[in-house]
Amino acid sequence: MLIFLLTFFISFVGSIHPGPLNLSVIQITLKKGLSIGLLMAFGGVIPEIIYGYLAVEGVMIFEQYPTVFTFMNWAVIPILLVLGFIQIYSPKTNKTEITKSSDTHHFNNIGKGFFLSLFNPQLLPFWIVILVNYQNYELLKINSLTDKIFFVLGTSLGAFALNYVYAYIAYKQRERIFKYLNQNRFEQIIGWTFIAMGLLQGIKLLF
Repeated sequence: MLIFLLTFFISFVGSIHPGPLNLSVIQITLKKGLSIGLLMAFGGVIPEIIYGYLAVEGVMIFEQYPTVFTFMNWAVIPILLVLGFIQIYSPKTNKTEITKSSDTHHFNNIGKGFFLSLFNPQLLPFWIVILVNYQNYELLKINSLTDKIFFVLGTSLGAFALNYVYAYIAYKQRERIFKYLNQNRFEQIIGWTFIAMGLLQGIKLLF
């Protein structure tokens, strides 16, 4: 339980900084409701489970296959740019009511959340560093299958909890947000934020 609670806290705090998943969860919640935002958040934490498991098993995939790390770093750039342009040039609406989604859209939202997190090259190295530090403390050493399960649960549930908080606040403050910022303007801001993230990632890789 100590491993779970500490990992949950680290995952929660580590997810606070604005990122593509967080912003997308907030946006989809404002547009389609809390349940849809949580579906996207659910899709976004699946890679946390995958990378948490790889880290806890000691698979140093980025060291064994450095091209994978390079690919993921570059792949996130077009993803962010495309998402940004879609947001900016998508059909505009003046409606502010929450729109309903079909089951197909539910699946698409889960998939979008999944891919936004999957192409985050920092997840696996981050959890490997955390695990290395855990080994310095007897109570935090990952030895048994139970330890591994609770570690992976901590990584995923911590990230989901943070995105739930974002989605809940966005849902509760929706009317206040759109009182000062209409939906179309908000989507424009999200779009340009994605583009800025993609350009900054490209600059970082080049220089």
